[in-house]
Amino acid sequence: MSAILVALGIGALLLRYSKPAPAERVLLLPSPLQSAGQEVGAGMETLLSDCLEVLTGAAVIHVPELPSPGDMQRLLPETRLLRFRGRREGTRLALRLEWTTVARMRSGRPWDQEDIPPQEPALAMAQAVRHWPLSQRYRQLDSLIPRSPERFWLLLEGLSIRDDHTATEHLALSQRLAQEEPRCATAWTALGDHLYRSLWVNPEQAGIGLNSRTHRAFQKAEALVPGHPRGTFLWSMMLTDTGNQNLALEQLKQAIHLRPGIPDLYLGMAYAGRTSGLLEGAKQALVRRAALLGPLASPSAWFAETTYLYLGDQEAFGKELARAGSLRQDANILFYKGYFAMLQGEPKLALGFLRTGSEPAMAPTPFRDLCRVYRAYLEGRPNQGLLELREIDEVRGKLHIPDGEWTFKEAEAYSLLGDSDRGIDCATRAFVQGFSCAAWYEASPFLEKVRKHPRWPMLRRNIRERQAVLEGTFPPSAFEP
Repeated sequence: MSAILVALGIGALLLRYSKPAPAERVLLLPSPLQSAGQEVGAGMETLLSDCLEVLTGAAVIHVPELPSPGDMQRLLPETRLLRFRGRREGTRLALRLEWTTVARMRSGRPWDQEDIPPQEPALAMAQAVRHWPLSQRYRQLDSLIPRSPERFWLLLEGLSIRDDHTATEHLALSQRLAQEEPRCATAWTALGDHLYRSLWVNPEQAGIGLNSRTHRAFQKAEALVPGHPRGTFLWSMMLTDTGNQNLALEQLKQAIHLRPGIPDLYLGMAYAGRTSGLLEGAKQALVRRAALLGPLASPSAWFAETTYLYLGDQEAFGKELARAGSLRQDANILFYKGYFAMLQGEPKLALGFLRTGSEPAMAPTPFRDLCRVYRAYLEGRPNQGLLELREIDEVRGKLHIPDGEWTFKEAEAYSLLGDSDRGIDCATRAFVQGFSCAAWYEASPFLEKVRKHPRWPMLRRNIRERQAVLEGTFPPSAFEP
């Protein structure tokens, strides 16, 4: 009998330690913080999010506003909410943090608050962390905050940037900040973020691949804070876009081992997985992300989620696209809305999306260009479409980050427009750039003419061989915590 009890006890311990503990959820609300007349609340929100994820392993969910009473009823009672107010006084930081839980909100109880008087930013952040109502698993705050008060404010300014062009214009300041604060992982991550964004608009600033400034910046952040969640996610995006999915997945796996409750790490797994053809694993990662985010789960702000499309589940893809479109209407989303309408046999609907997406002010530029080409096809102007596509391919395409999934959309466009020679060239280049999703190469109706090209059988064999190697290294179980 005692042996059975011992066995049961050991089994319970194994069960306890074989699964990650559930992550605490923190809803982080947009909050104001003034610095010399400049609003840097978005930067403080990012910094607080980094600190929460690194130090506590919490699943931080950025929400645009206080959840509605209906949403409150769907959230777990223990879910925490955080908002702040702050100001700059000289180089000092004054901060008020306000905390509550869903259960307290439901019962009408007031928020707890912590007033931090004006002091050096590093000291203010240390005081904030000491009074957080969360257990601190890691003690790496010194690696997240600049030592210099002046450079703390420069960091918040950089962290507030959300668009590619502004990030590129800010590169010199970001580089100087990282060099002057070499022990600050947040500064290196900000530099990596801005370099990565610049790849889309001015790649000469950053370089491409494993020897680039971008790669080295993220390596620095990782060396200072192993598994830095935001740094690892952005690094994995850059690696995937440059055809290094194997390394991207390895870095993500290591980060998830340290902090299994961070939603964006699973988004990175899904992105690297789907472009490698590891679709079941990518789907599992998306399911895990949704479970961590809970009822307020929202689509990625970085890209349209095509995993379900490549799996052949057009209904799920359409729903994901609709959800993303409810949050933003940029050239990326409009292109995929047009693309999806074409797949559904609705060319008039598709044309409307593509016309809007091709307007000069639309961004990101690569997808605006694709909108223009696909629009020409639908408007019955194939020769004009080919001229524009060749210009993109020969001039702009070589300057942009070699995103294989995007290059594949070029290959489909060449196929639609009747140029199978250039189509097979583009499809081959997409493969070389890392896009090796055999299912969509073989199923995309837009690639039909390319699949009739004499070079297609060899390309198909190469795609399947690479995917098989990756499947052996990263089975679906590798996408789980």
